[in-house]
Amino acid sequence: MTGIAMHLDRVESLADRLLASAPVSGGVIAASLGAERVELAFGSRGPGGAPVEAGDRFEIGSISKTVAALAAARLEVEGIWRLDAPVRELLPWLVLPAGAGEPTLRHLLSHTAGWIAGNSAIPGEIAQVLALPASRAVTAPGERFHYSNVGFVALGAAIARVTGRSFAGAVRELVLEPLGIPGALADITGAERAALCPGTVPLRDDAPWRPGDPLAAQTWVEPAGADGNIGASAGELLRFAGALADPAGLPGAAWLPEAVARIATPTAPGGEGVLGLGRRLAVGEDRYGLGVNVEPTGSGALLTHGGGMIGYGAFMIVHAERGIAVSVVLSAPGERPYAELLAREAHAALLSSVDPRAEILPAVADPLSAILPDRPRLQPGTGELAALTGHFRSYTPWCPHFEVGVSGGGGAERLTLRAYSGVEAPTEDAPLVPLGEPGGPDALVFRVGEDPRLPERLVFGDVVDGRAQTFDLDGCRYARVADR
Repeated sequence: MTGIAMHLDRVESLADRLLASAPVSGGVIAASLGAERVELAFGSRGPGGAPVEAGDRFEIGSISKTVAALAAARLEVEGIWRLDAPVRELLPWLVLPAGAGEPTLRHLLSHTAGWIAGNSAIPGEIAQVLALPASRAVTAPGERFHYSNVGFVALGAAIARVTGRSFAGAVRELVLEPLGIPGALADITGAERAALCPGTVPLRDDAPWRPGDPLAAQTWVEPAGADGNIGASAGELLRFAGALADPAGLPGAAWLPEAVARIATPTAPGGEGVLGLGRRLAVGEDRYGLGVNVEPTGSGALLTHGGGMIGYGAFMIVHAERGIAVSVVLSAPGERPYAELLAREAHAALLSSVDPRAEILPAVADPLSAILPDRPRLQPGTGELAALTGHFRSYTPWCPHFEVGVSGGGGAERLTLRAYSGVEAPTEDAPLVPLGEPGGPDALVFRVGEDPRLPERLVFGDVVDGRAQTFDLDGCRYARVADR
């Protein structure tokens, strides 16, 4: 083993542990240090498939947002539009959520429009945006960072309108081809399914997954919107990361340095956070820029983004000051941060090799168990709460199953929403906070989450024999099913 690969033995060991004790079938780790690069493939193409090859393509999920942001920044650098223009100047048909103010393109790019995360029940990107009036915005544009997939879907529609072509075609022309990755998929439909490594999910979506439990191939969906439309190999994603690390080094892309500078400027009042389980560089208070997370460190700023899809996980790290770039693509449930765990371990290993004084924080004792912790059973509750608890399902594969139950005790019982799988589902229990008085018109309306600034709402309905038979979660309808 020579070159930078010799520094990644701990990463390979961690990948082996993932295959043995996490719902991961396989993947590829790619990394570069200066001009050196390495790609390490491991595991199988989906459950029981052929061995993964380095060139296999995976859905990269929300890292597509960084690609879309770079396209948006290029359009501004070249004078095509202004990112401070109101969204409705580009999309005059758009009806905003109640209380939304007048968000700009920059607000969409920085997740500060105040919109909901999204509506997983609707497949078409324009239809998702058209559904926004049924939701609400609690905070004013620019006031708070709140991750919004539908915000980027609207951004993609605006890019398509201003360029006069499909969003996928615009992204290929504006970003993928100039950066030397024309083979990456920008429009994932059934025609491209065979070109992708199969994704992996737990066989059961209604119970905790434990090591040794069976896995299954992912349900197929077509992610056409700008929030997660791209399929790429780890090498292609690494090439994209390398362009962000050294934008002046790409011939024929005079627009790139200024575009990268714009997306890499911290813009939002908050950020996505940093996984604190594996080895990683010590990071200060992160803030989101435009389509990318910006993490200040004593060794220079990192640009990062993760991506989760149904059966796919990905993560990218750009460390321009040290000439390091890392990409990880996995066949694994996208709601779990296994790709970030691997990527940060790889980055820490390479950084230590060039800067032994860098502040590398140690891993917790068992990071894999910490990603899938045991949670106490939810209880059915008593009185009025018992009418709302139980198991609920939808046909959306983004989040097919929820359990509603009661947590706590001793007079402090509270209604709790739990999902065991689903890339659009909360990975931690979410409290359901009542927004109406008992017996009042809004008695069955709940905020999802403790923070009063959160816009997501869950509304129970269709009470039969004293039990709610359905609930609506921001436009996605769930129905009561058998307890288990």
